[in-house]
Amino acid sequence: MAPTETPVSPLVTLAGSYGDRQVRDWARALFAFDAQMAGIVLPAREPMLAQIRLQWWHDMLAKPAAARPSANPVLASLASLEAEGLVLAEALGPVIRGWEAALEIEDSTAVADFAEGRGQLFAAFASLAGGEAGDLTRIGRAWALWDMVRFHRRTPALDAAFAAVDTQALARIGLPARLRPLSIIARAVRLDIARGRLDRPWAGPGLFVRLVWHGLTGW
Repeated sequence: MAPTETPVSPLVTLAGSYGDRQVRDWARALFAFDAQMAGIVLPAREPMLAQIRLQWWHDMLAKPAAARPSANPVLASLASLEAEGLVLAEALGPVIRGWEAALEIEDSTAVADFAEGRGQLFAAFASLAGGEAGDLTRIGRAWALWDMVRFHRRTPALDAAFAAVDTQALARIGLPARLRPLSIIARAVRLDIARGRLDRPWAGPGLFVRLVWHGLTGW
């Protein structure tokens, strides 16, 4: 199945510029995978066809690396994570299921399943680079909702879940320095939610400077 060209968000691109090289490479691979799932679900007019395409990804992640299509750049980029011990079907299967839930994003249960599943993308870093999986999942859930509401969809169920994000709890989470890309994302999400102005561009000069400073110093 040919990959869908869906770029990662500007925030993810910025965050992927900080941290050590290995973590940057892992972040690019994982967020490219998430963008691939988004590229299947967000433009879908026929949910059944999107389900078939998502199932293909389930099947590919369950196969040995040698049995996967070598020409698929997203699958190829995930090979380095697998070499570090990440079991792709276990780590990323929940992310696919989260995107499957997004096909029914009008429903509050589906929204919760989407946030939980997509948020597991962040938990994948726990086994690769340290960090507490629960904290990473909490950040991942907040980011999943923020990214969807900010850039893609607005529904009453999404808005209700987004309004319930606890920014103070996010602020109390400390991540290892090695996970600087994720702490940049967490800070951007927290500051933008706290500002409470989704009608304005998220990345004004002030926020951009704060994120770059955090990327450089951790503060």
